[in-house]
Amino acid sequence: MSRPRAPRPPALRYRAARRTDLETLVDLSLRAYRVSSAESRRDFFSDHPRFSLRDVRVAELDGEVVAGLVLYPLHAHVRGAKLPVTGVGSVAVSPEHRRRGIGESLVRSAIREMRQRGDALSLLYAFRADFYRRFGWGVIETPHLLSVPPSALPASEAARRVRRMRIPDRPLVQALYDRWAAERGHFALARRPEWWERRLWNYEGEWIVYERERGRIEGYLQVQVDSADGPWKLVLTVNEFVAMTPEAHRGLVGYLHGLRDQAVEAILTVPEDAPWIATLADAANLRGDLKLGVMRSTGHTGYGAMLRVLDVKNALEGLPVAPQARGDVVFDVRDAVLGANERAWRVHARDGQLTVRAETARQAAQRDKLPRLTLSAESLALLVSGAVRPLHAAESGLVDDLRGAAALTDGWFRARAPFLMPMNGF
Repeated sequence: MSRPRAPRPPALRYRAARRTDLETLVDLSLRAYRVSSAESRRDFFSDHPRFSLRDVRVAELDGEVVAGLVLYPLHAHVRGAKLPVTGVGSVAVSPEHRRRGIGESLVRSAIREMRQRGDALSLLYAFRADFYRRFGWGVIETPHLLSVPPSALPASEAARRVRRMRIPDRPLVQALYDRWAAERGHFALARRPEWWERRLWNYEGEWIVYERERGRIEGYLQVQVDSADGPWKLVLTVNEFVAMTPEAHRGLVGYLHGLRDQAVEAILTVPEDAPWIATLADAANLRGDLKLGVMRSTGHTGYGAMLRVLDVKNALEGLPVAPQARGDVVFDVRDAVLGANERAWRVHARDGQLTVRAETARQAAQRDKLPRLTLSAESLALLVSGAVRPLHAAESGLVDDLRGAAALTDGWFRARAPFLMPMNGF
């Protein structure tokens, strides 16, 4: 007896949005996301500081728009280089057309378009990661989510140099973020002036700066204060924390500690390699405790942004690597969505750059000579972003390691932990 065939995905027409689609997109958003404000969705599509209507894509079924998404033109700071990345977001399928393969067809069409137009890397935040994993995106951002009493944070005399931000400070804060992202950020997104003016400066909450001397701002934070439980049980949510000097870091943390008599909780998201936990007076987890053996809980692991390598050659040759990276290795990539990626790639590392060539048939016949990593598109994203070291990936079975390829490449992509910054969400 023959096995029943899986249903074919619907024949969608994938195209760029037109001005005449605006109200249709607004209606689709209202029904897909169950938001209540048509005006805000109209502004989202017609007056967004990060994209225009030409970046919106829709899917038609039998002449009706049933789904859509946005291809955000973004830039990310990666190991000191500013690289173009395409964000995929605002994916919406009408409720009556779900569970019919429309979302899958929409995403596949977007991947093919991005590849054809020359995009090398794509980022997104997943509503459900296993959906996007099947298309080759891998989770690269795993920050620590802390929920601690301010009294657990260290006090500091440097807090005396902390004050509220004033409007004339705004250009200094913007410049400080740009400097931090360029020098220390790893996949932190570059910000256009419009993003600051129309999104961040109007964000609910307060901006606090550390000023060592007049006009010399070395750090800042943005905090929202929740007083729902009364003025003596405040909850502080730190949405952004940037410090370019140790004094600024101590001062801003000391500022939060100074609110301990009035605030009962401080919530913040920090990179996984940031030593915040080492500074806490004791383990504390106000959002649900957990104990495993001798381990005590002081936070949670975040499940953040996902990365997709759209073009293996262009992505690897565009990514800077460690200056000491040397040698030759074969990346044997498995990519069920983008056939042009699915091949063996010979990668040569020298002077902080990679040269990538597709392996020829003659070279493949001599495949026992070079170190080789066999890996999926998802695992490739984890490695090249620095989110997972090749040696750890090999030990965990995420890649197959032949002739010491993992050891050879282990330091190539090492960097700070990927951290896009929560206020850069798209």
